[in-house]
Amino acid sequence: MKKIVIIGGGACGSAAFIELIVQICSLGLQKNLSVTLIERRNKIGYGLAFGTKQKSHLLNTQAKLMGIYANEPAHFEEWLKMKDGDKDEVKTGDDLSSAYTSRLLYGHYVSEQLGNYLQKAKEKKVTTEVINDEALDITRQENQKYIIRLKSSNTVTADYVLLAPGTPKPNKFSELRKYTSYIDFPWPSDRIKKGINKTDKVGILGSSLSAVDTVMTLVDNGHEGEIKLFSPIGILPRVQPSKNKSFNRKYLTPENVHKITRTKMRHPRVKELFRLYIRDVEEAEGEKMDWKKLDRTAGPVKEFLEYDIAAAEDGGDSLLNMTYSLRYDASTFWGWLSLDQKQLFKKWLGSHWSANRHAMPLHNAKKLLSLLESGQLKVIPQNRNIKYDEEEQVFKIQTAKGEVAQVKNLINATGTSSSLRGMDNDLVHALADKGYLKPYPAGGAVINPHSMQVISKEAGNNLYAVGHLANGILLDVDAMWFNVRTISRLVNEIIFKVKENGDIS
Repeated sequence: MKKIVIIGGGACGSAAFIELIVQICSLGLQKNLSVTLIERRNKIGYGLAFGTKQKSHLLNTQAKLMGIYANEPAHFEEWLKMKDGDKDEVKTGDDLSSAYTSRLLYGHYVSEQLGNYLQKAKEKKVTTEVINDEALDITRQENQKYIIRLKSSNTVTADYVLLAPGTPKPNKFSELRKYTSYIDFPWPSDRIKKGINKTDKVGILGSSLSAVDTVMTLVDNGHEGEIKLFSPIGILPRVQPSKNKSFNRKYLTPENVHKITRTKMRHPRVKELFRLYIRDVEEAEGEKMDWKKLDRTAGPVKEFLEYDIAAAEDGGDSLLNMTYSLRYDASTFWGWLSLDQKQLFKKWLGSHWSANRHAMPLHNAKKLLSLLESGQLKVIPQNRNIKYDEEEQVFKIQTAKGEVAQVKNLINATGTSSSLRGMDNDLVHALADKGYLKPYPAGGAVINPHSMQVISKEAGNNLYAVGHLANGILLDVDAMWFNVRTISRLVNEIIFKVKENGDIS
């Protein structure tokens, strides 16, 4: 019997477990394959992302796309309807399909589905095991089996290993960890609630969705003191409508992009894709646009947010809707770019793409606007350096204008690092040290984007990875709907490989 071990019992690990049980049972492979799930947290199915108890920590994707099953994207929406929706956990427009639920409610959904398939596996006599422990290292033996070393000093042997570690916290600003008033990651949110007094001046590093969640943690728990977001560029996420207006792309299409490769016999370039993007947006607007004015870097945050809220209430503007219309094609285009063009995209357009593609729910945007209007919240762009004044016991952040902002508490909400070494994860570092995970220059590890197999001579042929470890090879690894699709391909690959190797009669 071959053993498949999944490391990580969050949403991605749970989706992989479920898909494996479905495939094993449907193909009658109960005597050939077993599945083990390793999760360091006591509650499986939630992970870090969906275990937060803050009700204002919302999904940034509508319920109709959040199904845990690859070919049933609306399953979460159906589950909500069956549960009759907890109104306190659901922020919605007209119906549940356009709902933005709390992350915890989604965690309940994933955990329930995982529990269902643990029970189904038992009924169908699939050998399964759930281990509550942390994987620290993996060693490939000469017989091609993998030995997984756990924090408890126990070991687990596997024929196939799937890495699903979730979103690791970043190593950035690690030199500040020695100060008790510094919090190196917004999750779990109890660290913020217990470690910060309600009247303290708080600084938050970052201004993306992680930073927005951090603001929500503070204000939902009655924080009264000033909050400052320190951001390299000073751009908030844009605002996602309950229902986007439809957008018909004519120019930035797979056909047109492929035509560039076919006729010019080379990879498409970022400038070529952006020109097609511009043509689509300007045709929708019916006029030429001043694209330099659309650059929000260090701009008037409150004015932009007011505009974004109004646009979201009207179904979104052309720029936002164009970006969201690329949801199913963006990863294809990304795969057609050469490495140097991927790096150029991240440098040139990455922040602007992220602000439009990963917009915040309207519910939270309105709360941010209220905080900006009252003066409790400020966004400070282009911060230069951070120092802790031990005598005054404050953090001092220098800005591009030469000013120095002071805060008592500082929270790192910059989001996880794209590089392997920038991820604060012992297992990732151990595998990188051994060469099992090879760093990909655009981020994450070198992974086959079709099968999700880790590509490394040292790692062998049966190590796989999903989620943030593939952030450079793939593009939408923060989107659950995208991850469950890649997980489906991964499971099919493992089953096919096992069968072709003669391990199944």
